[in-house]
Amino acid sequence: MDKTRCAECGVRWFQRFIWIGIAINMVFAIPALFWPDFLNSSFGLPSQAVYPWLQNAGMLLVGVSLFYAPAGVNAARYPVYSWLCVLSRLIAVAFWIYLIQTSGYPDAFKPLLYSDAAMFLILGALLYIGLPAEQRPWPLIRAGLCGLWRCLAKCFAGACRKIAIVVVLVLAFVGYEAWANLLREVPQPPLASDVDHFKYAAIGLGPDARIPLYVFSVLPQVCAQRMPKLGTGWQAFGFIYEGGHDLPIGLAKRQIGYPSVEPNCALCHTGMYRKSADDVPVPVPTAPAALLDLESFQWFLYDCAGDPDFNAKVINAIEQHYELGPIEKLFYRFLIVPATRQAFLKQKQQYAWQKLRPQQGPGRTDTFNPTKMAVFGFPDDSTIGTVDLPQIWNQKPRESLYLHWDGNNNAIKERNYAAAMAVGATPQSVLPAEFKRVTDWLLSHPSPKWPFGGLDQVRAHRGQALWEKNCASCHDFGKADTGQVTVGLDELGTDPYRVNSFTVGLVDKFHEFKKPPFDFGAYRKTQSYSNTPTDGIWLRAPYLHNGSVPTLWDLLQKPDKRPKVFYRGSSVFDTRSVGFIAAGPEVKGGGYFKFDTRLPGNHNTGHEYGTGLSDSEKWDLIEYMKNL
Repeated sequence: MDKTRCAECGVRWFQRFIWIGIAINMVFAIPALFWPDFLNSSFGLPSQAVYPWLQNAGMLLVGVSLFYAPAGVNAARYPVYSWLCVLSRLIAVAFWIYLIQTSGYPDAFKPLLYSDAAMFLILGALLYIGLPAEQRPWPLIRAGLCGLWRCLAKCFAGACRKIAIVVVLVLAFVGYEAWANLLREVPQPPLASDVDHFKYAAIGLGPDARIPLYVFSVLPQVCAQRMPKLGTGWQAFGFIYEGGHDLPIGLAKRQIGYPSVEPNCALCHTGMYRKSADDVPVPVPTAPAALLDLESFQWFLYDCAGDPDFNAKVINAIEQHYELGPIEKLFYRFLIVPATRQAFLKQKQQYAWQKLRPQQGPGRTDTFNPTKMAVFGFPDDSTIGTVDLPQIWNQKPRESLYLHWDGNNNAIKERNYAAAMAVGATPQSVLPAEFKRVTDWLLSHPSPKWPFGGLDQVRAHRGQALWEKNCASCHDFGKADTGQVTVGLDELGTDPYRVNSFTVGLVDKFHEFKKPPFDFGAYRKTQSYSNTPTDGIWLRAPYLHNGSVPTLWDLLQKPDKRPKVFYRGSSVFDTRSVGFIAAGPEVKGGGYFKFDTRLPGNHNTGHEYGTGLSDSEKWDLIEYMKNL
């Protein structure tokens, strides 16, 4: 009698906890369906989640809860349902453990792990007490396996055998095609030279950061009305092509199921110059990508994806340019192209904050706001972190120096991984061996020498003395202050927006993010900008951290004498003033970007060192700096 009463009590309380579990599921399912941003922010996750997948998770929770219902009504009558309810909690425990280990947000998922683990133990214990021995897990499993075996034996031995074989073959065919068209990784042939590897090899970005190759190739035609310059292709956004390659420098081919392209380090770190508009341009790997208009390129993709007939137009264009097999066409029509559109629209949400800030223009990007908002899920704090894209040559003497414009990190490998993460690399997707090859090559790759000749050695000799007196202590390798933050903003006087955009909260989040090979323990918060080494300074125009001063000559002027407005995006070099052509009929009205130094984040004030020299001394100093 006591055993019977105990069993009845166990079943009754099991059913009660089933309904408690259903109620808890609804607490998560309803916000996931209708208020996903609120749900994410409650758990400290990025507010711009992957839609519609979060809502899909909400629907799955509703479905699971409906599945629980029979066990909540009469567990003894539906023992298989009841034990599956217990098993589902164990599966959830394994899932939360996986997310804690891989997602980078361990604190967000620990409460869910603890609640599902508790429900698994409570439900399992109550059901074990409440059901007779023949309805406990092992007898049920054994009976189920025997029944399945008998069913299969009858199916394959009787009249249904042909149908079963057909079903198995169809499933095998569908599974293979799905693997071949969506998941199979085809390694790209290795590139023999390190410089070609830098320019064209993949470093391993996540699926949302890759663009299907066929989609990428047809977009300039499909969305021609949105291109900044008709008929110029991707060069309209500052992409640099060289002979023998069908993709621009900085885009790597990668095939995981379907061929795709993904950016690598060279996209933002390959410059170009020419002496006159008639000259052949010279690409310079590891130089700042002064022509690349990354923000305009992003919004071209986002706005193009916003067209309601995007999928149909892209499919038609692909079929006109490429020979696709019948199965391949189905995957592109129903999966690959629609998923690409959804990825663009998701990124449009993630980067909506850009529209609230001054346009970046060519050669510039906001370095840490994407990490804050798209990677770590911070709310928009209205900061502006726009800076010039830097050079990345000659890294060996920079080891242990403080890097980034504000000197927030002195670990080169860490800095490189953080940059990759900001553009879409994840701990799971990154290719450490490929990444290491790039990092090692950059250690010894030298800065470019002045290519135009005609140096006045007498003037340069006088300029060297001026450099040693006025500049070397902060900008020469081997000096104590080089690569350090030594001067406060009150004295330095440069635009404060970038240094203010890198916050203590972001430092804390970097330190918490430890997912091999990503480990960001060296980050720190500073209050000013670092003293940057000046090797290859001639090719690093425009100057200052935000690219607000077009030439070295302008940098040596008092701030009120520097250009208030100039144009960016020209590759024609001014060999006298040292910088790219930024004014005059060559650029005005020619599709170049108008840079206004009066806008927030664009101020050209500060760094008045050397501005008190005479004009003759300034020209001497510039002549010497051409040699750096």
